[in-house]
Amino acid sequence: MVRGSDDLPSVTELVDGPQPVRPQDPIFNPAFHSRPLRAPVDEFDVVALGGRTTRHPEAAEPFHWKGLLLQSFSFELLQHATRIMTADQNDRHILLNSPFWSNYWASAQQFNMGRWNDGDSIKVNYIGHPMQGAISGYIEVQNDPRGRTQEISRSREYWRSRFRAFLWNTVYSTQWEIGPLGETAIFNQGGFTYPIRCNKKPGTPDYCENPGTTYTNNTGWVDFIITPVVGTLWLIGEDTIDRYISDPLVRRHPNNFGIKVVRASLNPPRSLANMLRGRYPWYRDYEHPSEYQSPVQVRFQRLLSEEPVEHFDLSLHYSSLNVETNHTTCMNCRQAATGAGLEFGLRLSRYLDFVSDVSIYPQASPVSSLSVGGSLTTATFGFRSGYSTKRYAVKVGLSPGFASYSRTGTDPSSLKRNYNFAAAATLSGDLRLSNHFGLRASAVQMLIRYKTTERDPDGIGTPPRLSFLSHDNYSNSTNWGVQIGPVLRF
Repeated sequence: MVRGSDDLPSVTELVDGPQPVRPQDPIFNPAFHSRPLRAPVDEFDVVALGGRTTRHPEAAEPFHWKGLLLQSFSFELLQHATRIMTADQNDRHILLNSPFWSNYWASAQQFNMGRWNDGDSIKVNYIGHPMQGAISGYIEVQNDPRGRTQEISRSREYWRSRFRAFLWNTVYSTQWEIGPLGETAIFNQGGFTYPIRCNKKPGTPDYCENPGTTYTNNTGWVDFIITPVVGTLWLIGEDTIDRYISDPLVRRHPNNFGIKVVRASLNPPRSLANMLRGRYPWYRDYEHPSEYQSPVQVRFQRLLSEEPVEHFDLSLHYSSLNVETNHTTCMNCRQAATGAGLEFGLRLSRYLDFVSDVSIYPQASPVSSLSVGGSLTTATFGFRSGYSTKRYAVKVGLSPGFASYSRTGTDPSSLKRNYNFAAAATLSGDLRLSNHFGLRASAVQMLIRYKTTERDPDGIGTPPRLSFLSHDNYSNSTNWGVQIGPVLRF
């Protein structure tokens, strides 16, 4: 059937046609436009398609993997800082003067998984490690949008969320025990044996060197099992304390600072996890269900997300670095090696740059030795941050990399290039002469790690004091330098 012209729809009946103005509608009210158009969180977006409406629910909040990894890494750094500050001289020697990767693999290969106990005390294995597990579990909970507002109950969602915390707890504790950023890498647990439950004072009945003294290399199943299992039980126990003791007190005295301190004290693992994300120790997500980021996180994210004004820069510079050198008249003497280099900076955001620098110092050490000789090449890759305006910029950077000498060795007939770990901390200042051209001056503190001719003394590694670690020694040399040159911005 064909419709006549009289049967055609009017223009206003079409979905995309002009509609009659209805002043009573909010959209035509001038006061409506003066307000920010912010839809409530639980509203649906309505899209007109062919005269029909389709409702699209708002996307669910995703899991915060970045927060989980950054907060877990911060916790790991805090643990290592505590261990380094309380370490004895032998442990610090292993950390600072021994080869990292070879000692890590040697230690990992000596794990004894045929026993339960690792030789640590009861308070370390059954109190300290479960607390570690509870902290890593709470870090997972506070980054889980489905779990962070859950209070202890019989609900399936609560127990699912705590099971996810248990899984992350297991991953974190396993990495801490045997991973490349854990105890096996830092201080090399497993790589040597030592006496336990004995007296270090000679002449005492239980002197450590007496026959029959028990030795361990600090490995066993205990930490792999106790940390995640008891740590998760600890977390559930503190959830219980929160619901039946702390929360009623806070509800009765919401503005009492002392009560808040009591809440934080009754739940120390959650308190530390809160502080790792920039919250007060007594903060609880179920009291603020719509909030995830703390004010500190919001400010930090805002700074990182600001768009950069320029995209990248190149700086060709003159370099001078005060390093150990060998000359015919003086071996292992400090002198300034001069050369040139190129620095490249890529803007990731307004306040964060990726930066790389390559510098060459011809004939830095005319005479060769085990670790030093010939021309020196340094290459570093890292990040820098700071403040910049139209006229000047001040930034600091930290960049690991390597330092390579072209002719090293003790045999003049077989000299070869070596590669040493290096890391540079820089403070740079720019004077901008135009939009794309300026001058840059930088102060550099570069650490170079050299292999030395010294070796650990004989006797280390003899039974019962077994050692599977390298006897090689490395020295850590700090070297000051300056860089000056033009900089181009694009």
